[in-house]
Order: sequence, then structure tokens, then C-alpha cells
Amino acid sequence: MCLPAARPRFADLLGITLSLTCLVHCLALPLLILLAPALGTWIAMPEWVHAAILMLALPAATLAMKDGWRRHGRALPALLAATGVGFLAVGVAAHEGWMALADPETADRLLTSTGAVALVTAHLINWRWRHDYLKHLR
Repeated sequence: MCLPAARPRFADLLGITLSLTCLVHCLALPLLILLAPALGTWIAMPEWVHAAILMLALPAATLAMKDGWRRHGRALPALLAATGVGFLAVGVAAHEGWMALADPETADRLLTSTGAVALVTAHLINWRWRHDYLKHLR
């Protein structure tokens, strides 16, 4: 069980892990599928994975950014995280076919990858600024 002070740190780690996993899924998996067509059906992810990642990333980002704001008072990580979650949500909408797009798969990859990069960046900046703040207190 996480101690209260460790929860935001864990939320940043979870957010970074989820965002990088999402990025690998969006970029590396299609490359693997292109390189090895026979593996395409074996490696395919279930349809619910995109929505599940979004549902895990949202509370992790919220918790981490809220604590970061309390500690360092800077808005940049929260703005980047909100932008990233927004891109992930639009990516899910593209993936599920809720948007009229000429090429939903490409849109999904671009939107989700952009969201994942924004979230990783937000969590890394938040982590760094929180660490600097805590170091300053010592």
C-alpha cells in the first residue's frame, strides 16, 4: 500500500509507464506488423485496450498534476497533461469510428501518439519540478 506522500510519485510513474506503453503500442506494434505480417493476428490487441489506457491515464494524471500544482505551483505540467489526455480521448473516438474520418487508423495513431508524448512530457516535468521543490525543503 502506498503512503499518502508516495501516491503522487506513484501516479507520475504510472502515468509515464502508461504513456510509454501507449506510444510503443501505437508506433512499434504497427512496425512489427509491417515487418512480420504473419504475426499481425497473433499480436493484435483487444478493442478495449485504447479505452482502458485512457481510463487509467486520466486519474493518474489528475492525481500527479494536482499534487505537482500544490508543491511547485506551475501550470505547464497540468496543461500538457490535459492536452495529452484530450488527444488520447480523440484518438479513442477515431479508433472506435465515432468520427467521420477518411483514414481513422492513421488518425488514431497520430492522435494517440501525440497524446502519449504530451503525457510523458507532463509527467517528467512534474516529477522533476516536484523533486526540485522537495530538495529545496531539505
